Amino acid sequence: MDVAVQWVRVYWTRRTRGGSGAAKRSALPEAFPLPNAEPPFVHEVWMSEGRDFEPVSELRDGPPSADQVELTESDGRLYVRLVPEISRYKLRGLEPGWARTGVPLKRRHTLRWQINYLITMNERGWYYRLDTLNVAYGVHSAEVFVHPPVRTIDGRTHLYWH
Repeated sequence: MDVAVQWVRVYWTRRTRGGSGAAKRSALPEAFPLPNAEPPFVHEVWMSEGRDFEPVSELRDGPPSADQVELTESDGRLYVRLVPEISRYKLRGLEPGWARTGVPLKRRHTLRWQINYLITMNERGWYYRLDTLNVAYGVHSAEVFVHPPVRTIDGRTHLYWH
């Protein structure tokens, strides 16, 4: 499977939810240059309030875990389905259509799919998490995700919570 996947995850608490903290988070990149690797691979980048939003990354060979992203090739297209963590997190309101359907990508096309969570941790409080899934199907360069994607799905209006 000729696919490059990049997860960009941002973690924060109430402390940086508004004001200058929100401005700083809004300026964070949604994508990063890819490391030199042969597809399929997953490039994960984390940024957290506790590390002043400095990026930390890891590269893993192979496609993403099917419990996070379902990838299916058929008729020259890649079908991408983001799997929200609804087994552990509850959806506030009705499940949106984008959570149930896959997105078709032609070769050399890219997708950016965003989703956010509010995660409670019992007596330890809670935090927010924004996940940005970037997918490139077919030939790609290190800068493929730095440019605007061909397809975009913004699921941030629906907040997953537990």
